[in-house]
Amino acid sequence: MKVLVVGASGQIGAMSVSDLVASYKADVVAADIDLRRVKEVAKSTNPNRVTPIDLDARDAKAMAKALKGVDVVMNSAWYELNMDIMNAAIKAGVHYTDLGGFYDGTLRQLKLTKKAKDAGVTCVLGIGSTPGITNVCGAAGADRLDSVKDILIYCTWGTKAESTQAGMPAYSIRTVLDEMTQEPGIVENGRKKKVPILSGETSVVMPEPSGEVVAHYIKHSEPATMADFIGKGTKHVSFRIGFPDTDFATFKTLAELGFASEKPLDIGGGCKCSPKDYITAMYTDAVANARKSTEAVDEYDYLRVDVTGRKDRLPARCTYLVRTWNDRKTGLSSARDTSVPPSITANWLATGKIKERGVLPPEACIDPKPFFRELGKRKIRVDEEMQVSSKFY
Repeated sequence: MKVLVVGASGQIGAMSVSDLVASYKADVVAADIDLRRVKEVAKSTNPNRVTPIDLDARDAKAMAKALKGVDVVMNSAWYELNMDIMNAAIKAGVHYTDLGGFYDGTLRQLKLTKKAKDAGVTCVLGIGSTPGITNVCGAAGADRLDSVKDILIYCTWGTKAESTQAGMPAYSIRTVLDEMTQEPGIVENGRKKKVPILSGETSVVMPEPSGEVVAHYIKHSEPATMADFIGKGTKHVSFRIGFPDTDFATFKTLAELGFASEKPLDIGGGCKCSPKDYITAMYTDAVANARKSTEAVDEYDYLRVDVTGRKDRLPARCTYLVRTWNDRKTGLSSARDTSVPPSITANWLATGKIKERGVLPPEACIDPKPFFRELGKRKIRVDEEMQVSSKFY
């Protein structure tokens, strides 16, 4: 199996490279716009299995060259590049995965399903932790029910260590800033709609040590696909994040200061740079430096998916709790719940385990139980709790 990983020097991309080699002995072409950083990833993983290359994903000719002889392209770059990379993969007849199109991008990508089918390829959209694991949990819960009413998704993260330091996102800073400045999409009464930023405030109980958290609607890909592909009468789909307090304050401040802006600023000396590009460069350097650190801090990522509906004509609910801690033995962070799912999916695509063709979300093509077992091998724990009503009259 040969996999091209685009964005391989990022936090998630680098961990995906590591999992592909460790779990599947894959040959990996690790691509990034910064060759120096991706060489470090190859060196720290397995130089015999990982070939670093510099690649600008917007360069169609360079993408076509990089895709030659590849079974799957795993896109771990920013979601803004999804259409460029997916189009190149379809044209080359190569299977494709990404980490999500941030709702609107996902809807645009789905329009290319006929093109992908005609090329004989499968493009799996949003197969990280969330979207990704959450979609598969929703599909698993729907399989347990006769009809579905609600699919309510929550996520949070944190650490046991008390700290007043500014939070660092567990995923792309660009995505965080967009979440703080763009209207979320939800499904309400069977129809997609946009709602105000950070609306829908509610409390939800997550596993300890997180406990009860306050969560808000955030723009995400799951509501763009789940009601349509899961069916069964699904009326409501929503995604909420319970930001840790220090993280929430930091991200909100950055958004309010204008760091989500893509408008170039003249900073003197003929140099222009947008606030978003500037903070992205800072974040990318911070991630690269963090990989060199030997400091071990206990951290966790938690997901919760509540699927409610009816079973045998009575109310029922299926809840999935997904727990991931940093792995002190391997040094991998809890963010591996985002890097492992595309690695599993790449292997399933390359080996023919996924047979459906076209542009598909995870709930439409990932078999939940074997997927959950693969996650468990990497210490990503998925627990299912089924609550069914009974009547004795």
